Amino acid sequence: MDILKEFLKVTIPININDNDSINLLDSEIPTSSKNEYQRTVDILVVINNKIYIDIEMNMTKFEYVSGRNFSYGDIILARVIEKGENINNLKYKYIYQLNLNESPYEDILEDDIALYGLKTHRIYNSNRHTLTKSLELYKNLYYNENNQEPEVIWYTLLIAETFSELYKLAKKVLDEKKVQKLMEAVINMSKDEFIIHEWQKDKMDALVKHNELEGAKTLELKKTNLK
Repeated sequence: MDILKEFLKVTIPININDNDSINLLDSEIPTSSKNEYQRTVDILVVINNKIYIDIEMNMTKFEYVSGRNFSYGDIILARVIEKGENINNLKYKYIYQLNLNESPYEDILEDDIALYGLKTHRIYNSNRHTLTKSLELYKNLYYNENNQEPEVIWYTLLIAETFSELYKLAKKVLDEKKVQKLMEAVINMSKDEFIIHEWQKDKMDALVKHNELEGAKTLELKKTNLK
């Protein structure tokens, strides 16, 4: 949890201190079978009993999963008020959904989505945000533009392709003790054959979906030109 806190301190736009409490909450996503295993990548934590953070990992374009993410936000919102608690207490609580997308074909690279009035041009609720982050964008910033900001390093770290790359990046944002702890956890996970199988399957599914969508767009363009 201490490593997760270090990550959140630089990726969530709110002050998080070393002495703040952080607790992992039960996921709202069912995980009763291996068919649902890939859904457990979602992480839901609460800081100081008032800041709720839902981390979503996707391998599909954000535009295709945004509806699901917003639904998760509604579920979290319903959980933050306890039975008998005054509904007005919602103004003292925050919900952040951090949407991390590994798709290399992402159109929406980065965004901060809030409750917004199209006619009034006002943000009606600043306590609930969905943050969209393209991991490939940050990887490009780090390796091609030499951006060494902690946030850039953290997002690049998440898609490190080798243990040595992960170690090199982790040393830039964590102390040695936490680096060793992170490396041990990642190495142990890499030995889990089921995790590796699901990871490879997700990679292939994302590629197939992209090719299908691009094929459909090409076909539609050809039909339009024939008219």
